[in-house]
Amino acid sequence: MEWMELVSQYEPANPSALTFYDQLRMLLDHYRFYIIFVELFVVYYLGFATRIRMPILKTVLLVAVMLVGAVIFTILDVQLPVKSAMFVALVILVVVRLRSIPKKRGNPE
Repeated sequence: MEWMELVSQYEPANPSALTFYDQLRMLLDHYRFYIIFVELFVVYYLGFATRIRMPILKTVLLVAVMLVGAVIFTILDVQLPVKSAMFVALVILVVVRLRSIPKKRGNPE
């Protein structure tokens, strides 16, 4: 995607000798759209999905809307910390999901 290269903000201090951090930042900038889409998908299924199985047409519509949302979040990620905010939301939802497991089994912990 050519427009993704245009929005890449990270420029290493010494381009001739890239450190591991520089390479990681450049890789994350290059795959920004895909990272945001996967985070959106996981956050939706951890926090908002009531049923995992939906009719196929609804699932296709949901993925299409998530793709549009990922494009919007990718554009916003140029100036705002969208990837890190989505990661924090993901961690919080995983913690909430893990804490609710004993309650579902009936253990009063």
